[in-house]
Amino acid sequence: MTEIAFFDTRAAFAMRVGQLSSLLYDQMESCLVSSGLRLRGYTTSIVQTLHHAGPQSITELAERLQLSHQLASQRVRWLVGEGFVTIDRGAEDRRRRIVTLTSDGSAEAEKLQGFLPVLQSAYADLFDEIGLDVHRAVLDATAALADRPLAVRCDP
Repeated sequence: MTEIAFFDTRAAFAMRVGQLSSLLYDQMESCLVSSGLRLRGYTTSIVQTLHHAGPQSITELAERLQLSHQLASQRVRWLVGEGFVTIDRGAEDRRRRIVTLTSDGSAEAEKLQGFLPVLQSAYADLFDEIGLDVHRAVLDATAALADRPLAVRCDP
């Protein structure tokens, strides 16, 4: 099969970042399992948010994590199915769905805190190997795009 030339250009950057994200989550799951955690990689940010900031609506989680509402809902549904969170209607606004860690979810969140230094070390090793702090580069790129969006940069 012939490779499409576009894929080797900077114009394919968004696609490559998406592929990297998928690879990172897949490989993180192996690390989580070997550390005795049952969380999926893509749910860790939701668990971290609930652990540190307390119960929140799905809308609040989506906004805080910059996820679509649909994606946040899918991830929360997985956590509900595993018994890590519950969803209850808001007391003042019955339309709001409040996500709360269960006791199993809180225990898993505590185990996750012990895993995070291991993950941080693994990323440091990767960044040293490639000679680039990708985390810092992503934060810088995000800030630069907030300041001057891609649409402005594409303007002829």
